[in-house]
Amino acid sequence: MAEMTDGDLGDQLERASAADVVRPPALVVLPDPDARVRTDTAVLGAPLLPRLAIAATRAGFGRIIMAPGTTTVLPSARELATFEPIGGPALVVYEATVIRRNLLELMVAHPLEPDESYTLYDALGRPAAAFVGLLKQVPSQLPIGEELPYPERLGADDVVRVVYREDLARAEALVVTGDEVFAPAPSWWRRRVGLPTVRALAALPGPLARLELAAILAAASALPLALAGKPWMLPLAAFALLVGVHVSKLLKSLRLLRRGIGGDEGDAAGERIARATRPLGHAAITAGITYALIAKADRADIAGLVVLAAGAAATVIDLVQARLILRGHVEPVFALPDAHAVAGRVGFPLPPWIEGAPLFELVVLLTAIPLVPELPWTLLVAGAVARLWRWYAGPVGAGGD
Repeated sequence: MAEMTDGDLGDQLERASAADVVRPPALVVLPDPDARVRTDTAVLGAPLLPRLAIAATRAGFGRIIMAPGTTTVLPSARELATFEPIGGPALVVYEATVIRRNLLELMVAHPLEPDESYTLYDALGRPAAAFVGLLKQVPSQLPIGEELPYPERLGADDVVRVVYREDLARAEALVVTGDEVFAPAPSWWRRRVGLPTVRALAALPGPLARLELAAILAAASALPLALAGKPWMLPLAAFALLVGVHVSKLLKSLRLLRRGIGGDEGDAAGERIARATRPLGHAAITAGITYALIAKADRADIAGLVVLAAGAAATVIDLVQARLILRGHVEPVFALPDAHAVAGRVGFPLPPWIEGAPLFELVVLLTAIPLVPELPWTLLVAGAVARLWRWYAGPVGAGGD
C-alpha cells in the first residue's frame, strides 16, 4: 500500500470540506403559459419579478437564471437555454409570482435533500413555484409534485401567481405586507386612505426628492392661503397642510417599496426633510392665521398684541423643531406628543381604525370648516405649547413628528 503524504491528505480534506458546503439555491424563472397579464405590469411602482429577485438575493439566493421565453429584463440575471446544466438547489418560479420574503429566507436556511422536490401552490390551488433540492438542468416546464409543507404562520396566502388581472390585488397586498410597508394589521385609515395614496405616488415617475419637495411645498402653501384673510380660504390652507403632512408620512413606505429598484431609495437628507414637513407646515399656517387675526380692524390694540405674541411664539417653537430635525438631532426635543400615546395614558384610547392618520392636521381642518380662524389658531398654539412639554418635564413617549 502506497504511503500517503501530507500533501495527499490535505487534498482529500479540502475536497471533503468542499463537498460539505451547501450551495445557495438559484432562482430559475420560467414564462407562464397561462398568464393573461403582461409581465411588465407595475404593482406599486415596479413589476413583480424585480421585487422577487431583490427579495431572493437578500434572502441568500446565489444566482438568477432566466429561461427562454421570459420577457422581464434583470441586469443581474443570466439567460440559459432549456436543458442547460444547473446542478444545484433551486427555486423555479413563474415570471409573475410574489413570494413572502420570510419563506425565501427559510428556503436558504433549510435546504432540501438532492432527491426532494416540493411545489408551491397559491391560495387558488394553482402551482406557482417549485423548490428543488437538486435541479440538474433548466426545465421546460414547472416541476409539479407534492405541496410544500409550509412552516407555522406561513401558507398558500404567502404565494401569489398572477395570471389574471384579478390576481393583482392579492399580489399588491402581499407586497405591502412582505415589504412591511404598513403594520401587520393595518387600520381602516391605512387601507382606505394610506394605501391608495401610496399606490398613486408609487406610479409617479422621477426620484423621491420630487415627492419630498412636493410635500413640503404643499404644507408651506398654507401660509399664503391663510395670509389672504378670506374666510373661505381657511379650509384650503388647512387642507394643504393635511396633504403635505400626509404625503410626508408616507415617504417612508415609498422608500421601502423602491428599495433596490431603480436605484432611488432617497437619502438621509430627504428623510430629514420629510420629517421636518410637519413642524414647517405648522409654522406656516400659524403665521398666516396670526397675521389674518391681527389685521382685523375691530380688534383692540392689547388684544392684537396678545394674539401676535402667542402666534409668534408658536411659530418660533415649530421652526426650532424643524431646524433640529434638519440638522439631524436624534432626540425629539420639541416633538409633538403622539396622540395615541397621550390618549392611552389618560385612559381614553383612540379607536384603532384611525391608526396612522395625521390626527392633529385632521382636527385643524375640522376646526377650519366653520370659517372662524380663532378655532384652528387656538389649536395650533395649543399644539406648540404641547411641544414644550418634553423639554420642560422630560420624555413622555414617542413624538409625533
